[in-house]
Amino acid sequence: MGNREYKTSEEVKERAEKAIWHSFKEIFELAQKFQQENGLKGKRGKGDIGQAYEEGWFNYACNRDAEPDFKDADIELKVTPFLINSRGYRAKERLSLGKINYRDENWDEYAESRFWVKNHHLLVMYYQYINGVKRENFRVEKIDEILLEELPERDQMIIQHDWEKIAHYVKEGKAHELSERDFMYLSPARKGSGGDEKVKYNDKYPKAKPRAYSLKKSYMTKLFNERMLTPGETSYILPDTILPKEKEFDDILIETLKPYLGRTVDSLKKEFPDYRNGYSEKNDIIKQIYKSENDLEETDEFQKANYKLRTLTVDEKGTPTQDMSFSAFDFDGLLKEKSWSESIVYDEMVDSKFLLVIFSKNMDGKEILNNAIIWYVSEKDANKVKEVWKEAKKVIKSGIKLQQKLSHDRNGRLMFIYENNFPKSNFNKVAHVRNKAGESEYFCENTNSVKLKNPAEVIILREIPEELKDVPIPTGEYMTKQCFWFNKKYMEQQIKDFIKSY
Repeated sequence: MGNREYKTSEEVKERAEKAIWHSFKEIFELAQKFQQENGLKGKRGKGDIGQAYEEGWFNYACNRDAEPDFKDADIELKVTPFLINSRGYRAKERLSLGKINYRDENWDEYAESRFWVKNHHLLVMYYQYINGVKRENFRVEKIDEILLEELPERDQMIIQHDWEKIAHYVKEGKAHELSERDFMYLSPARKGSGGDEKVKYNDKYPKAKPRAYSLKKSYMTKLFNERMLTPGETSYILPDTILPKEKEFDDILIETLKPYLGRTVDSLKKEFPDYRNGYSEKNDIIKQIYKSENDLEETDEFQKANYKLRTLTVDEKGTPTQDMSFSAFDFDGLLKEKSWSESIVYDEMVDSKFLLVIFSKNMDGKEILNNAIIWYVSEKDANKVKEVWKEAKKVIKSGIKLQQKLSHDRNGRLMFIYENNFPKSNFNKVAHVRNKAGESEYFCENTNSVKLKNPAEVIILREIPEELKDVPIPTGEYMTKQCFWFNKKYMEQQIKDFIKSY
């Protein structure tokens, strides 16, 4: 039994659609049979699912060449997982598009490169990853045919720009300096176990770590939601503008804000009057400077490249007046997260790139737009965030404690507060967990609180003041919402060299 012939992409897609709802168990059994009949060996570990579908379902021997999987049909097959968490449908991982061949790639012509030849026409088979479910029970649920030349024009330009940027690094002998952080949609992802393995590609240049072309997880998440689910309205950072080849997106973001640096917030409010008073007013002003209809984090580029906007107001010492917050977490969902690199915290705090817009006071004491920078957490500090994530999971698993303490309200009256045992700002110098809600709530489920699956232990004071003896005590069933934060002292160190004097 040899390879089944597929002459057109339609034939491949028609066969793929028939695989929907067939279990992985069936596919692996079919693959084993095909391999035995054709004297082939099955992969182990990463990549074995794709091979199983090619050989078990399509009856086509896995192609390890730089050509598409189905050469005659000119189509590359990809099998990749999505998951559903508190933020909706998400890609579980980046989409790997083949090893970067530093030595033999055509680095001068994008449209004739190994990358383009192999990946310009993709057939993507999506299966839902469910934590705790055996892999053999997973099933492909959705099929998408992606032609790179039919993606939105902005996407095409950005992907080509990313490829050309990789090419520049390699041609300049700087492949060893490649970093995923520096790319928007198409990134040079680390390939292999993540050890010290390096490859030589030119005697003149240092060895470089093995890498693969990959569409970022954030890009695949947006693509999945747009193409496989109900698409929403699309808003862009740069309306009616294609990313210029000679400029980086980061540079465009900063250059757009430069004319407004040093301006008072009052003058910006007059020029950009469509803002909500309070916490969001600065974000709204920034949004209007970029002429964006939506919040920046809802724009196409920010979502696909996993950028986030944060405004930081600093005091006269350069210390942010607030810690930097992230989304309130689902207690049960956090506990179910097994992999750090696939956690929501990793995605939001570590894998993101931040546009930090700094506000300060000038010599006259007026609040101004001071500066803006592109920033991301270092690998060393990312490990500190991981420590907080692990400790938060440990607290939920071993039991949340609510320690009753005394405090005073705004009118000076005695009151109870409750301190939990999540990691505080003194846990390490980088991050912590604390209340997300503006108001505390321990007695019912509302917009400020959550109901706990396992009630917290409430530790009450040994002696209750007379005036508080009739005040209700929480049962531990409910708790104020919590989220992860970057410590303001940590953020002070990140931005201190960029604060200007006005």
